Amino acid sequence: MSMADMQRRRSPRALREYVLATKEAVSADIEERHRGILKEGLYKQFLDELVPLSCFAVWAYPENCEIQWVAGNQAFDALVFDDRGLECDRVEITTPHDGKAEARDARLVVSRGYGSVRIGTPGDEVEDLVPHVLRVCQEKAKKDYADCTLVIAIHPEPSFESLRSLREGQIQSVADRLAAIPFKAKRAFLLVLPDTVLPLHCS
Repeated sequence: MSMADMQRRRSPRALREYVLATKEAVSADIEERHRGILKEGLYKQFLDELVPLSCFAVWAYPENCEIQWVAGNQAFDALVFDDRGLECDRVEITTPHDGKAEARDARLVVSRGYGSVRIGTPGDEVEDLVPHVLRVCQEKAKKDYADCTLVIAIHPEPSFESLRSLREGQIQSVADRLAAIPFKAKRAFLLVLPDTVLPLHCS
């Protein structure tokens, strides 16, 4: 994995295949896997931006488009080009999470093979994310993304199949709360990784 390879233009399907192949290769190498868990080097950008971008792209854009992730501090994370090679969209990805807790858990996984043990009630995996999601999105609402598609990506821990209806209700509740935030964006979506996309209202 290199910066140049990460920024190569790809169709939505090719981008998703690149991400999956990279994750598979990293998983097979214990040193690289540990670097990925700790989000060292390029892994933070890969996991926080490129992975959700690849999931969103296959849902949002036709296969004759090309997606290019762009490194840097500009007001977007990716460019989208149509079948004539002309820019047709920009994408800003945000992945709200509890960074300190995740970093602490990652260190435990690397050092002993498993993270912290948490005891709670069904639905906590979504509810614990809500304050971080709202805080980050309220900050995003202060910025101008008028020429961008804004994607808020979350990845709650997996839950049991028997809790599907509870989880779906919680996710819809999060989407409803985000829909009330007046984002200055062309479009806004909630992406629940890997493949659930909920449109949000944009002012």
